[in-house]
Amino acid sequence: LAANPLNKMPILLLPDGTSLPESEVISQYLLDKHGGGMQAATPELRAVAALAARVHDQYITPIQACMYRKMEAAERAALLQQLVKQIDVLEGICVGPYIAGSDMTTGDSALFPTFVFFTYILPRYFGWRDVFAGRPKLAAWWELMQQDVHVKRVFNEVTGGLEKWSSNNRWSELGISQQLQQHSEHKWVYP
Repeated sequence: LAANPLNKMPILLLPDGTSLPESEVISQYLLDKHGGGMQAATPELRAVAALAARVHDQYITPIQACMYRKMEAAERAALLQQLVKQIDVLEGICVGPYIAGSDMTTGDSALFPTFVFFTYILPRYFGWRDVFAGRPKLAAWWELMQQDVHVKRVFNEVTGGLEKWSSNNRWSELGISQQLQQHSEHKWVYP
């Protein structure tokens, strides 16, 4: 809380003690500090990348805990429905082959770790057949992203953390697995 009064992740702590919250702020700082890359070719495509990052930070990050935190069934179901809506919004935003065209951008880097959560948790614990069903642009984006060596490292790191949660029975310990089974009045599986 001292490092980030918003009490949210991610946060980048600079050597002088300054803390930078929010993925887009961190991305832009790193681009400015180290120069180049991760920028779309045109102002229009840069706007698409910024929009994708903004949707992630403003609409997905605040509700993604419905996949892994303790809460009432009705709240979880409502947040999960909102999550589905935001994934569909991203499908509409995606230009392809990356989020904002032919270059990997900060929009891609903001979204990818969260999609690791989606693809790990939603099929295993919520019973989704395919996170990308009916979302062909995001499906192609996901496959393309995983071909990058740096992205593979992020995938492995995030997946490793999720596997630890799984081996510690997080979803059972928090009552999430039982909740999903006992509350069939709510929709858990999409599409």
